[in-house]
Amino acid sequence: MPHFSFPQYIKFIKESILQGQPTLISHGILIEPDRDCLPDKQDFLRWRFYIVLPNTPRLKSPTRTQFMRKIMRKPHSMIMFIMLASLAMPVLSADKPLSLPERLAAVRTTIAIDHGKMVGSGAAALMDAGLDSQFVLIGEDHGVAEIAHFSAAYFEALASRGFTTLIIENGPAVADALAKTLKSDTGVAGIAAFNTAYPVATAFYKWQAEAQFLARIAKAAGPSFQLVGMDQELMGASKYLLDQMAGQPLSPLAKSKIEAFRKLESDYYSRALENGDPRELFMMKIKEEELVALQKLLTTPAEIPALTMLNSLLESRSIYLKNMTPGQAYSSNIQRARLMKQLVASHLTLAPAQRMLLKAGAVHVFRGYNSLAAGSREIGNYLAEYAEGRGQKSLHVLVLASKGQQAQFAGIGRASAITEIEKIDTKSSMAGVMPFFAAANGHKEWSLFDVRPLLGSANTLANGNSSVQGMIQGYDFVLVIPDGNATSDL
Repeated sequence: MPHFSFPQYIKFIKESILQGQPTLISHGILIEPDRDCLPDKQDFLRWRFYIVLPNTPRLKSPTRTQFMRKIMRKPHSMIMFIMLASLAMPVLSADKPLSLPERLAAVRTTIAIDHGKMVGSGAAALMDAGLDSQFVLIGEDHGVAEIAHFSAAYFEALASRGFTTLIIENGPAVADALAKTLKSDTGVAGIAAFNTAYPVATAFYKWQAEAQFLARIAKAAGPSFQLVGMDQELMGASKYLLDQMAGQPLSPLAKSKIEAFRKLESDYYSRALENGDPRELFMMKIKEEELVALQKLLTTPAEIPALTMLNSLLESRSIYLKNMTPGQAYSSNIQRARLMKQLVASHLTLAPAQRMLLKAGAVHVFRGYNSLAAGSREIGNYLAEYAEGRGQKSLHVLVLASKGQQAQFAGIGRASAITEIEKIDTKSSMAGVMPFFAAANGHKEWSLFDVRPLLGSANTLANGNSSVQGMIQGYDFVLVIPDGNATSDL
């Protein structure tokens, strides 16, 4: 033990207790936390202690009588014990539990991306937690380059260790098209070519950093790579769907109807291109009864692929129109959440043993009810329950930038808009992340918070704030990037 002045010595003991480190006190007293006594191994407020005296066997959680008999034989140790007790009691007293800011400070580590790899004090814990899980989910704010870079580094490392399936926030038909492009080894260039041929068909993957993310995961996963689309088809995906339907075996009447739709889609897209308004696209403008009329023509087994794509177009149209109708946003979100679960469930039926990665907007990845005003249980909760029911684990990682800029959709045919990242306040749907932002404030490094040790105390730590409690219960890790930059278009 180094030589300390008395004030330094006092500080050393306090910090050692707070950090839960085995601490050798002069005259032979060793205070060492017993981390195995509780499931919550980082909750040192409730740790028991070993006391070791010179030339005596270690006593685990000694009784008062046992301890005093031994300590009284060592006068110098008795003096040190009294000093230690006076120092430890304010720290360890159950009457003074640590506040949420103090707990967040205790679980904060750092992470960074260096040459495409995760580094920093939190990297190993995050990697170990991922490898211990069946499903690893990232909830994000879209359009931030650093979030895409982190996601690529983390998922790439996991993909090389057996996570060969990636679930994305795109429709199944477009995801299949992107998978074919990625498996042909054309990478980012292939994704860019698809976006040129089918504008507004892919969500988020018209951005450079996101396209690179896809290409890196596909390469790391190798020949076993699978890309699963779990969302509705994007508003501009009608052209791709109709083109694919036209290439299927069809009756003459159905083929004629689809060809008429393809011409109509082109006309509607030209109008949308003029004013940038997505409401002018075919998916929103076509009447439902016209699509249903085509649906009735697709009756043979050979026409099932075309019927599947038409049904996807119909449901996507329904979700978008409800979202655009005042008073129906919640109904739209519930329908969308149900679709995500159904699409993922279909894949799980075919490949129940596959270890899967998922990246989507933050509200979709929550465990339990998410933070939207009315609240909904979405794909994050579904996979958490599915894994638990099979004796497996899911890992939920939230990644946000506290400030900076992000890319956003700016209209049909328009370059992405570069906007300031919206400031989160008490009225925001993600208000529960504010304590994490506060704990990360002042740190230039990326702050990674391991939320798992806080779960058992979520209600107490939240102190009546349901948003904060939901955040603690909804995510296992929270990564705060202090300054984000907008990703660029391909």
